[in-house]
Amino acid sequence: MIRAGVLSDVAAIEEINPFSGSRESEVDEGRLTVILCSGSVAGFVVESKKGLLGRPYIEYLAIAQKFRGKGLALELIKTIELKHCGKRLFISTEASNSAMLSLLERCGYIHSGTISKANLSGVDELYFFKDIA
Repeated sequence: MIRAGVLSDVAAIEEINPFSGSRESEVDEGRLTVILCSGSVAGFVVESKKGLLGRPYIEYLAIAQKFRGKGLALELIKTIELKHCGKRLFISTEASNSAMLSLLERCGYIHSGTISKANLSGVDELYFFKDIA
């Protein structure tokens, strides 16, 4: 089941992906969506408040380790895509994230640019887009 995130989801989300910002504000602003498996938060996606170049942008996407490989990330991406029909949707990932790179390719996203050594770890951040029909 996919639904809007609620404040009671925040603890489970932080276990999946610790974050120094405020998941509570993402929930309050309606930008956080969760996917549940057997009643537990299995993953989440966050849309950027400001977007990227005035277009919608998926800021975070994470699936709990024990739920990976079940197509949940694909379900979350498709859910966000449905909200943005007729628009160009952006997403980014670290160059070292082979699972996400494979998913984006399967979903038809096109590489649009790279920011070299953008992350604290020194890994490049790769940006992708898809024109949502």
